Amino acid sequence: MNSPLFLWGVSLRFKTGDIDEEVKYKPAGNELLLPKPEIRMRSIADGKLVQQVRVVAQRRFQWRGKDLASEIKLIDPETQQPVPSSEALEVMDHYKYKFLDEAGNELKEDDIQHYAVNPETGAETPVQPWERTKVIEVPEDNWVDSTVVDAFLITNVYEIFSEEPEVAKKLFEEAEKRLKKDQVGITTFSFGGFIQYYCFLVPMMKDGKFVWLMKLTDKKLAYNHLQEPPTEVKVPIREGAKLETLPPVQALVVAVAAKKKKGSS
Repeated sequence: MNSPLFLWGVSLRFKTGDIDEEVKYKPAGNELLLPKPEIRMRSIADGKLVQQVRVVAQRRFQWRGKDLASEIKLIDPETQQPVPSSEALEVMDHYKYKFLDEAGNELKEDDIQHYAVNPETGAETPVQPWERTKVIEVPEDNWVDSTVVDAFLITNVYEIFSEEPEVAKKLFEEAEKRLKKDQVGITTFSFGGFIQYYCFLVPMMKDGKFVWLMKLTDKKLAYNHLQEPPTEVKVPIREGAKLETLPPVQALVVAVAAKKKKGSS
């Protein structure tokens, strides 16, 4: 089920060498290969229904940086008799996060600075979270052989589309161009926070219709059992293209661009 954020699609600008248009993106659907029945749990002893809930395994109360002792009185709502806390489970229906300093004082998020810690030296560098990506731009140099995608573990897939006929026409023309060249675009994408993804822009045709897929990944596949062919290869096998250089994350864009400019001069 899509979250309310994706109910009508999220706006995004789609820029290539030929187009620059406002589009929308939503999570792609999926096809269930095997039926997944509803599962119910019952007690073996008496057949009563059983449910799995999130319970509090451990908790503590703090006040001015101190751990406090607590005493809670539990009452049976039917008999009004007390129930020992040792016999009760605390079911967590809702939870929320708060920021506390070392003294136990609550802070607002705006009062906090984030630091990236060097794993080798422990040095801290102030950092800011990424903003949600509002423009995906694919320079011509970032259109690569479609087989490159096979080297990555895709974690999320979204559909890029537009309900405006003129924009849809341009999206199709770009898709047709890239399909003929067997190309996919690659750039970076973030939902905000401290995580970025590599983003593949993949045109697709199915049943005479087209769509752009936005495939996100932060992992490359690792093949641990590649073997030499047991017999001589009689027919040449086309291997997937290798992507030698990934588009840099935003912090490295300037440095890489300067390096390319220097190398071409």
